[in-house]
Amino acid sequence: MSQALRARDDSDHEERIDRLAELIDLLPADGLLGFHGQAAEWLFDDVKATWIYGAFTSTVLTAHAFCMVQLAGRMRLLQDNPRLPVEAESLEHLARLAAEAGIIDADAHAQVVQLHDRSRTYVPANLHRHELQLERHISETEQVTDEPPLLLDARQALRTAAALVDRRP
Repeated sequence: MSQALRARDDSDHEERIDRLAELIDLLPADGLLGFHGQAAEWLFDDVKATWIYGAFTSTVLTAHAFCMVQLAGRMRLLQDNPRLPVEAESLEHLARLAAEAGIIDADAHAQVVQLHDRSRTYVPANLHRHELQLERHISETEQVTDEPPLLLDARQALRTAAALVDRRP
């Protein structure tokens, strides 16, 4: 069993090094990052780990959770607004609220909405029929690129999460 694990680690080693280098390029060189609560920090650590170790579906879903917690934390720093709901209905809703409040710009808003949409393709919850969103997404992506769709989705999720981390001076 140990040899099988070692062989698997060896075969994935170069790809993990490449993903680590890509991650390092996304983060500030000084490593000073800011999070809105312990949950946000832990979730971002998990986003990084799932990316490096190639658990790409987990990268997408964990990035989604991180973005929810991080944006909600940023929203709490604003002056009290009685018109804000107690909770956001979805990441898409939270992104709209954050954009309206000036917390994120139009590019970040678009990235977060794309992450919201992508995560819904990985976690469908239709109780009456099987949705084929993921299968369509895979087929369409494979027609335009040689990279695996899940890798592309995880990369975009990682970039979105990294864009929401506060950079500390």
